[in-house]
This record gives sequence, structure tokens and C-alpha cells, in this order.
Amino acid sequence: PREYVVILKKIKKLMFSFFKKHQKPLFEELCDIHNHLLPGIDDGSKNLDTSTKMLHTFETLGFKSTIPTPHIYKELYPNTPETIKEAFQLLKEHKDHANTIKVNSYAAEYMVDEVFMKNLEKASPLLLLNDTYILLEINFFGKTTMLKSACFSLCQKNITPILAHPERYHLIKDISEYQNLKNQGFYFQLNALSLMGQYGPEVKQKAEKLLKEGLYDFVATDAHSVNDLKKLKSLSLSKKLGIQWESIREFQLKLFSS
Repeated sequence: PREYVVILKKIKKLMFSFFKKHQKPLFEELCDIHNHLLPGIDDGSKNLDTSTKMLHTFETLGFKSTIPTPHIYKELYPNTPETIKEAFQLLKEHKDHANTIKVNSYAAEYMVDEVFMKNLEKASPLLLLNDTYILLEINFFGKTTMLKSACFSLCQKNITPILAHPERYHLIKDISEYQNLKNQGFYFQLNALSLMGQYGPEVKQKAEKLLKEGLYDFVATDAHSVNDLKKLKSLSLSKKLGIQWESIREFQLKLFSS
């Protein structure tokens, strides 16, 4: 019957739309707010040559600017504002003039541990994104108790905490736990590489779920190498995930426009 044929065509059209890939550029004009670009001070770039190659690859992905965020973690990477500034100045001095991507500032990725909490009692952290946001991480098998205390103290100081790669923390499992952290004042930053299975299938699945639920506020590369960035050239999203990604893009472009 004609009606049956029409219904079949509609079903096929809906299925095609559902499985269609998101076609818009993913990183065009964005500022990458989490990466390990600075040479020789953590587990990211080891030298100026690597940092220069990373900047070139950032450009090919479409990024307009990038803010390096080296680790501050006393046990492994005991960086200070001074050591980070020194590495930043070194990169600026040797930056290839043919490379148009902007590197106008720097911040840090703070490990929330006993040392961080003691320092927080004494003074506000200095290395912030846009003088407003602080990038935080915890141990990948760590609990959130100290994280919640840090969030409260930071908000009291009018500093907004951004939790880096929330999809990678093994002890945070349920959407309700993530929502609770959001309600306390956290912003969430997605590692784009998580969507490619860089950290395993479980992390990929969680990242997709959090993205579908609209819980991410920012997206970043967390790139430690040129290879990390090259992998992102093949990142593709479903139409549904792409809609959420575009929402993040718009928000991020407003807050980090240069």
C-alpha cells in the first residue's frame, strides 16, 4: 500500500538523521584552556622544539589561542609561579613568528591534596584562567571529600573551580554524583581525547554520557604531546553529541575569546 511505502521512507529518513555525523568544525576559533605545552616542567612537552610543533598542530586543528596549564603537584611536579613563568617566557621568546596562534597567558592545573588545602588556607592560588577560574584535578582513584572542601573555600574567595576531565575519576560513577558536584559550584571540562578512547572504553562511555546529559561547560585537549593533538584530527561526533558540543563551544567562546 502507498501509505506503507510513505511510512518506510519516513523511518529511513529518521534513521539517516540519527546516525548522521556532526559536520561543523570542532575546535575552530576556540581557546584551549588545558594543555601541557610549556617545555620541560612536567609530563608534557620536553623541549622547545616539541612545544613549537605542538603550537603548529594546534593551528591545524583550528584553535585561535591556547593557555598552557602545567601541573602543580608537590609529589611529582613541584612547580611554582616562578618556574612556570620562566618556561612561559622561554616559549614566547622562541615562538615561531609564522605561527599565528596566540599564547598570551598561562595558568596551572592544581592537584587537590593536603598541600593544596594548606596553601589555600594561607592565600588564594595565583595561576588562574582569566583571573577567575582555577583548573583542578584529583588522583584518578581519589575520593571527592577534599575536592568539595576546596570548592567551598574557593567559592568563598570568588574563584570558580573547573574540574579537569571528570570522566576519568574512577570513584565518581553515577550521574547524580556529578550533578552534586555541579550543584556545589564546579564547572566541568571535557578532555576531547576521552571521546576517542584515549583513556579506555569506560572513560569514553562516561564522557559520552556526561556530554549527552549536558554536564560539561568546557572542552580542552589536555595535550601532552604532538601525537595527542594529531589524534584529534580524526575526532568525529554523532549529530546528538555534536549539538551538545556546539553549546559548549558557544559558552567557551564567550568566556575565552582571545
